[in-house]
Amino acid sequence: MTVVMLCGALVSACNGEDAVQPANERPGGTGAEASIGSSSQAVVSPELAAALTCVETYVNAGTCNWPHWSELWETCLTYEHSELEDGLFLEEVQANHCTVANWPTLRAQLIAPRPQRVRVRETCFGDSPVIQDAASNGCHTLAPTAGASFVEVPFGKSVTLHAGASCTGDSVTVQTDANLCETSFGSGASTNNTVRSFQVQDVVAPPSAYRYTCASEESTCVRNYNSRLGAFHQTHPVRVVRVTLAGKTTPALTTIQAKVREMDAFFAVASRNQMRLELIGSQTVQVTSSDCGTAKTQAAQQVSTSAFLTVYVMPGGVCASSNAGSRRIFLNDNLLRSYIHETGHVLGLGHGNVRDPSTGVVTQYGDASTYMGRFVSENYNLPQIHWLGWTKKEELIQINSAIDSAGFIEVNLRPVGSNAVSTSSLPLGAVWDIPGGKDRLFFTVPKPRLNDANQIGGGAVFVYRAPKCEGCVGMELSTLQLARFGPRATSEYAASGLVVKPVGFTSSFVQVNGVSVEEFTSVKLRIWQ
Repeated sequence: MTVVMLCGALVSACNGEDAVQPANERPGGTGAEASIGSSSQAVVSPELAAALTCVETYVNAGTCNWPHWSELWETCLTYEHSELEDGLFLEEVQANHCTVANWPTLRAQLIAPRPQRVRVRETCFGDSPVIQDAASNGCHTLAPTAGASFVEVPFGKSVTLHAGASCTGDSVTVQTDANLCETSFGSGASTNNTVRSFQVQDVVAPPSAYRYTCASEESTCVRNYNSRLGAFHQTHPVRVVRVTLAGKTTPALTTIQAKVREMDAFFAVASRNQMRLELIGSQTVQVTSSDCGTAKTQAAQQVSTSAFLTVYVMPGGVCASSNAGSRRIFLNDNLLRSYIHETGHVLGLGHGNVRDPSTGVVTQYGDASTYMGRFVSENYNLPQIHWLGWTKKEELIQINSAIDSAGFIEVNLRPVGSNAVSTSSLPLGAVWDIPGGKDRLFFTVPKPRLNDANQIGGGAVFVYRAPKCEGCVGMELSTLQLARFGPRATSEYAASGLVVKPVGFTSSFVQVNGVSVEEFTSVKLRIWQ
């Protein structure tokens, strides 16, 4: 038996499909956001640790303050980490608490697990001062003199605004950030400066085949730990902001709107209509600074939005990369893959990473099988699709019980492709929950056939490691590509205590632009300890 040992990492592929990224899996210009660990598990990734070390240099220099905020934000890449992007760090800097004496306490606060908070702000712009916040479900009464004009709603929460104290009187319910200058109670009366209390609760969605539970006797059921599927599975309002600067070029508003509609078309297929996007408004704002951080701040200060997602398209040459924050994305280009990549972060996805088979070095967002990499892709990968709640119960098979009882399992998998609705009874993937850990392995076939998007061949098998992500609320569903090999591979590959080998497939040849291309409908894997 020939076994290629992975050392817990990834293996090179067979039959001409190496793990080295092919030349036409080219960078997508989607930014340099770093993957992070689960904040619910207080994991500090190397990227977050580096950002905090960078911030500490400003602390020691006495410049971790508001006058230097834009420089710090851009230099330390704080926007790449949900722990530093949820508002706490910004508020502490503005309050002059980012000092040498306070840094150990502040650093611990920043990396500690914390609930997302509902924030009530004093003006109709989302960056205005917070007058009250709440982290728990239940009724919260505002101070009698509070003039609320904006409410910031965490993803997965629903907030009912009331005209009376103790959550009584005229009301309206919102599930996204709400500009109260544009929001009315059920009676039609304005909510601006008239909200006296608010009720916070989790979003509850009706039952669906995509929001399932696993019964104790369902040994092959793969549990989805994403507690916010009810919030994901909706039509989400999107606002577009075109940012202009004298001497620089920004794509036309109509072009930007067209890209949002293309992104909606992608989500319609990939999510099987579980998630859609709806344009609710567009505007152009002008900034005066060519500094990326300053320009973004100037743009955000001119936008009052109640959208789930606000898309800022920046002038060319102002920002070195695109990035995502809470409910908004800033793009330095108008490429569809940039839109889908950054919106993936807003949905909670981290990067698709790859480990080199010879050195063990991890290449951040080097996985071309997902839009959450830096290369041209066609979809998210299966661990991410499952996390988003876009698979049904029968489309994944848990293999732990079979391995425990028989020592092996053979599974027939169909390719994921676009994740369109299929009449096939074959599953999309096999899943192994790594015993005693918080991660799981996904065995899957990303594509039915080779196309001009990248050099991932039809029938190629990928093995990913991904967190179960119980309690995750940030950009945390990152994946690591551990193996990639063709359906005709003769070697056997080991990872995390399992060995896998392809033992069969079904395919046929189809004509694509006058060329005969092999299209795979299934790949059979044998997996054992």
